Amino acid sequence: MSKSYKFRDGMRAAIPVSLGYISIGAAFGIVAVAQGFSPWQVACLSILLYAGSGQFIMIAMLVVHAPIAIISLTIFLVNFRMFLQSLTATQIFPHQSLKSGIGMGSLMTDESFGLMVLEDATNTPITTSWMHGVNMMSYLTWILSTILGAAVGNLIANPEKLGIDYALVAMFIGLLVLTLDAMVKTERLKIVLTVLVSSAVIYGLAGIVTSSYVAVLIATIIGALIGAVMSTPKETRKAEVI
Repeated sequence: MSKSYKFRDGMRAAIPVSLGYISIGAAFGIVAVAQGFSPWQVACLSILLYAGSGQFIMIAMLVVHAPIAIISLTIFLVNFRMFLQSLTATQIFPHQSLKSGIGMGSLMTDESFGLMVLEDATNTPITTSWMHGVNMMSYLTWILSTILGAAVGNLIANPEKLGIDYALVAMFIGLLVLTLDAMVKTERLKIVLTVLVSSAVIYGLAGIVTSSYVAVLIATIIGALIGAVMSTPKETRKAEVI
């Protein structure tokens, strides 16, 4: 019987996500500094907010002097999906403590959620310790990457012309492809087709009222959530001590 995956296994599993975070985090730091924000402000945003899309949105709205209440509401709505992701995590790890659950939910991102669903779909023996390792590796990488980007941001003029802000969307597309590939191997064709059709429809509808970038993010997250809900339930995992 294979051993359960622990904290350091989670950190290793998060390396591909972390490599993506380096480019995305640096992109955020570069864009933020180009808009007049200091490296210290960039660091505080990454540590306290820790939301890739939310941070890009905050920077853009602050630049046009949007009201704080509107900024807060927008970021809340954009990140509301985190509640659904955390709910899915409680189904995958039903025996974790309240302290563990709060820590997992606080540091969970779209990418770590996608990795969790992907590993769970392939029957990898992941544990809550493994998930904490994934989250911590991602969190630290994001913070350091944004600070690094801010430090060199003044050296790059007009970063948008380089397509830097597309890095976040590219990572979501990659995660969606990996998730679908895993589902084809482990799930019924009906589930795979449902996820594909649902993602396409959601993208089309979301694209009517928002940008294509945000539409891709919404379609990816909801598609992954639908796949997680429809997947065949596994036996309840043994209680884990963190």
